[in-house]
Amino acid sequence: MTRVFPSAYFGSIAYFRELICAQKVHIEAKEHFLKQSVRTRCDILVSNGIRHLSVPVIKKNGNKTVMEDIEISYTDNWQNDHWRTIASAYASSPFFEHYGDEVKALIFSGEKNLLRFNMRITQKLFDWLSIENIEIDYTTEYALPSADSDFRQFPFDDRLKTLKYTQVFEAENGFIPNLSILDLIMNEGPMARKWLLSIG
Repeated sequence: MTRVFPSAYFGSIAYFRELICAQKVHIEAKEHFLKQSVRTRCDILVSNGIRHLSVPVIKKNGNKTVMEDIEISYTDNWQNDHWRTIASAYASSPFFEHYGDEVKALIFSGEKNLLRFNMRITQKLFDWLSIENIEIDYTTEYALPSADSDFRQFPFDDRLKTLKYTQVFEAENGFIPNLSILDLIMNEGPMARKWLLSIG
C-alpha cells in the first residue's frame, strides 16, 4: 500500500515507525506549507529538557506557498545553533562519533529547497537504519485524503508511550518518548532499526 507522508526535518520516532511499515511512500509536495510541524521542526533532549529546533523558511507566495516551493532562509545562522545543540546533547552518547560528522554535513549542506533538504536527511536516515525496501518519491498532485494511508495530519509529535531505551539526559529529565529519530540513533546505533520494528 502507498502511504502519503509530510516531509520531515529529522523526523520523530513515531514518524519513522510509521514510515518503515510502508512499501511505497509519497512525500506530499503539493500541500500548502504548515508551520510548526515536522516539516521544519524536530525535538532534541538536552540537559534541561526538550529543545525545539526549527528551520526558518521563505514562503514566496505567503500562506499559499506549496511545499515544493518553500525555500530555506539563511538570514540567521540557524545551522550553528542546531549543530551546537545536537553536539551538546549527544557528544557523550555511544554513537555520536559514528554519526556526528554526517549529521553536521547534512545541516551545513546549503540546500535552498526545504523538500530536497528533508529528503536528503530522510534518505541518509534510511541508510543508517538499513531500510532498503521502501520506494519513496514526491506527489505530483495533491493527494486526496484517505483514512488508512494518509499521514499528513498524523500527530507525529505526540509523546506516545513507547519502549524505553537509554537517553543521555534521562537522569535529569526521566525518559522522554518520541523525540527526533536522532535521539534513538545516537543512543542505540544500528539497533535503532530493530527497536523501531519491535514497536511497529
